[in-house]
Amino acid sequence: MAKHDETSWAGMVGRCRVAVEKSDAWGLHRFLAMFAGMGSLNDLVLQRDGTMLTTENDALREMLTKAWTLATKLQRDDVAQARGE
Repeated sequence: MAKHDETSWAGMVGRCRVAVEKSDAWGLHRFLAMFAGMGSLNDLVLQRDGTMLTTENDALREMLTKAWTLATKLQRDDVAQARGE
């Protein structure tokens, strides 16, 4: 994202990553929240000079899908652990 001038999104995702690496649940919850609502990470479309970057957007979608899947699994595991399961 940062490579395509999406430094704001890149910074937010980076802060979440750092928090998750430190086992800080804030990072996980904040990351998942970035996928909700209008103007969310789901709506991000990479472009250059008004032209949509198809290959880059396909790669971004794939990475976001993997990240969402892993984050929701971590969240389920975190909830289960909190319940003592």
